[in-house]
Amino acid sequence: MPTPEEYIAEDYTQPAINRGQRKINYGLSMVDEKLIKALEELMVAIANTPGLTRMNLDLTKAAIQEAAHVSEHVADIRPPGCDSTWFPPPPE
Repeated sequence: MPTPEEYIAEDYTQPAINRGQRKINYGLSMVDEKLIKALEELMVAIANTPGLTRMNLDLTKAAIQEAAHVSEHVADIRPPGCDSTWFPPPPE
């Protein structure tokens, strides 16, 4: 059995595919969380910018909340769910 860091391209078994998909799901969920946080911070910055015409950010806030809700439930999809043992590469 390969370690989580090893990848055997010839292994096309359903368990191997599910393991890979769980790691992909986790990675995409991490990206979602970071983008959602960035959008929230951007929305706050826009709302607090002096001299900027007041904008109605309710639709933006609702869209961000909807994205967060969907992202939180990726791990509920069975199979394959999420595998939090995957770690992204270090920043460049």
